[in-house]
Amino acid sequence: MGSDENILFNQKSFEDIQYFLTGSFRVEILLELYESDKTVKDLKEILNKSESNILHYLKDFEEKELIERNKEEYTLSSKGYFIIRHIVKLISNWGSINANLDFWDNHLYDNLPLPFVLNMDLWDNSKIIANDNLDYNKPSHIYSDLISHSKYIKVILPVLSAYHLDAILSSVENNNGKLDLITSNLLLKNLYTSEFHERFFKLKSQGKIRVWSTKQSKNVNKFLTCTENFSSLYLIHDNGVYDDSKMLLNDEESNVKKVNELFDLYKETINPQ
Repeated sequence: MGSDENILFNQKSFEDIQYFLTGSFRVEILLELYESDKTVKDLKEILNKSESNILHYLKDFEEKELIERNKEEYTLSSKGYFIIRHIVKLISNWGSINANLDFWDNHLYDNLPLPFVLNMDLWDNSKIIANDNLDYNKPSHIYSDLISHSKYIKVILPVLSAYHLDAILSSVENNNGKLDLITSNLLLKNLYTSEFHERFFKLKSQGKIRVWSTKQSKNVNKFLTCTENFSSLYLIHDNGVYDDSKMLLNDEESNVKKVNELFDLYKETINPQ
């Protein structure tokens, strides 16, 4: 596709998005049809709007092929379903970001893998674990305890944190566990000369550690962990310094399972070692 076609495509996409975002009532109607097929009477009672107003929007939706009419009932078309499904996802992601805004502020998040960016709602009901006056290393201590009870561990590692790496390796050793690790070539090189060299490569030679590494450090500028029990996230400050003072933690089963699936998708884009 040429540059002119791209401009036209982007302009059309912008106009389509603008169509929904500048009219909340449009979204309300489509959300109701997303829940189930409805008649004009149903929509009038639920939305408390006049019949003429509702019919005006329904006609517009039909012209745009967003809905279909089956006798008295209206239903979403395939196009309408996919569009409103993405809007529902956007609303859910937005809510999750707002709920954890204290965590995202002042950190680098622009290089989060796209699958994770598109699924920010996976951090719904997460807890922000932060240092406090009673425990200055609270996130690290909670992380260590959680990882010690985990057997199947997946990690994106941006820095050689002795405390966290020791906790991860100890869990693999003590629980006959498995570790899938995504990291940078530079960090992997530093690992060769670190205090963890023998432990790490012994476990790797036993098939208990698998490694995927990348030349681009920006691809691993977040410390993500997912196991069968929890998922957690540390970020990098705007100034490039690793921030271990705050951890985003989620132990909701369905969300943890999804984070594991996204990790597996992401590692397929990284070269195995």
